[in-house]
This record gives sequence, structure tokens and C-alpha cells, in this order.
Amino acid sequence: MREKATKLIIKKYIEAGQIPWYPGYLVYRQQLISETLSNSDLMSKFQLNQSLPSGYGYGVDERCVEYPWLFCQLNHNSESILDAGSALNHDFILEQPIWQNKKLHILTLSPEFNCHWKRGISYLFEDLRSIPIQDNYYDQIACISTLEHIGLDNRQFTGKDTDKQKKSQDFLLAIQEMHRVIKACGSLLLTVPFGKYSNLGTQQVFDDNLLEQAISAFNPSDITRTFFSYTQKGWQFSSVEQCKKCEYVDWIMLPEEKRPNKFPVQLDNAAAARAVACVKLVK
Repeated sequence: MREKATKLIIKKYIEAGQIPWYPGYLVYRQQLISETLSNSDLMSKFQLNQSLPSGYGYGVDERCVEYPWLFCQLNHNSESILDAGSALNHDFILEQPIWQNKKLHILTLSPEFNCHWKRGISYLFEDLRSIPIQDNYYDQIACISTLEHIGLDNRQFTGKDTDKQKKSQDFLLAIQEMHRVIKACGSLLLTVPFGKYSNLGTQQVFDDNLLEQAISAFNPSDITRTFFSYTQKGWQFSSVEQCKKCEYVDWIMLPEEKRPNKFPVQLDNAAAARAVACVKLVK
């Protein structure tokens, strides 16, 4: 019954023009990501940096490339992992088999509606600039589209006026803290919206300079950079040069009371970022 309802929602969404953030979008996005993670042929393309199918992720935000990239970087042996920012705190992500032998901690500023303690997951309601964990604890840290929010206006996540800040360089403090709590030879799996620099108040779009600052602050022993960019043909592997002029769909970051009744449709049907940097940093 649930599968039938999902198919109907997606059908109506596509027939209505497949416009990002319109009714049915989140269901459509979740289905795409779930199908991608279970598609071995498609995941091998992410693993080997091979061209993605034309139209992949058309009209979908950067999560449709961030999650597959992340899953290709996760170690398969039993380990302790920190989700720095709570990007993994979703049923369709946590039901993936890769988590069965792992100890997962989720760190976020405030409690969220989703809570998966029955899966053995621990939650830390803390600030990434001051992680209450001993040195050299985690084997890997996943920080998916979180670093760009550090030190800025995070009232949307907490509802607290004290979380309206303008400390745009504080992402470096978070990087240093994550370095501290990662074991020797462990890795930070980091993604950020990338392209033309912009401070949207609630987040920053990283350019090459800001990304290199983050990398330098971690002082990695090894590094792997991967870039994706979005066009009317969907998401595809890209290069730093191709991504430099990409612009974020900035209206999506407006406070709820300032958002238009109907979200403006972009010429390329972009949903949020038009480029994303995915970086693996080894301590």
C-alpha cells in the first residue's frame, strides 16, 4: 500500500513539471537516492569516477551525488563513525546494510523529529566547534553539507536567537575539532556547496580559496578531491575549473517568512547548489 502511494505521489510530481521543492519533491528525491544506493552498476560509476547517466538527478539537489559519494568512501569493517551535522539521520539512509557493524554517533545542535536510538545510534546535541569527545576516537567522520553553516545564522535548526551569528571563519574551528577526534590514519569525508563565493546569512558557498583553507586547517596526510556540477542534463563529475562560476539557488536559504508562495523555477531547474566539492582527508 505504501509503495503504491509513493508511486502515485512521484507520478503526480513528474506530471506537474518536476519542479524542485514543489509537493512530491522530497519523496521523489528519496526514491532516487535509495535506488542509486542499491544499484551496483551506478554505484560503481561513483566509485570509479565514471560518467553518470545523462539526466541523472535532473531537478534534484546535491544530496543525490553527496550520499552515493559518501557510501563509496565508507569503510566496510566495523568502526566508530561520527555524523557531524546529522545528514544521515533518515530512515532511507540508516536502513542501508553498511551501518549494521558500525557504532554511529550523530552530532547536531538540537533534537530533531527523527530519532533512531532503537538502532543503537547515539545523539550528541552539541556544537562542532567544541566536540565533547576524547582525542583520536573516531575512525571516520562524515560531514555532509554542514561546514558551510558553522558560525552563521542557525536559528532554523535551533529556534534560538543566540544562534544568529556572523562568524564566517569559524568553520576552521570545526575542522580542527574534527581532526582532533579522528584516529591516526582515519578520514574526514567532507562535502560543501561549491562555486562562486556567496554568504547567504545561513550558509556560505565555498570557493576554491575557502575550500583550501579548510583542507589546510586539517593538515591531511592524504587528500582526494572530487567535484560534481549540475546542468540541464543533471549531475555529472566535474573539475574545479568547471565549477568555479557555479551559483547557488539563493532563494532557498531565505527565512521561511520571506520565501515566495511559489518557489521561482530556474531555467536549468536547479534545486540548490549547482556544484559540490567532496573531499576525503586522511589524518
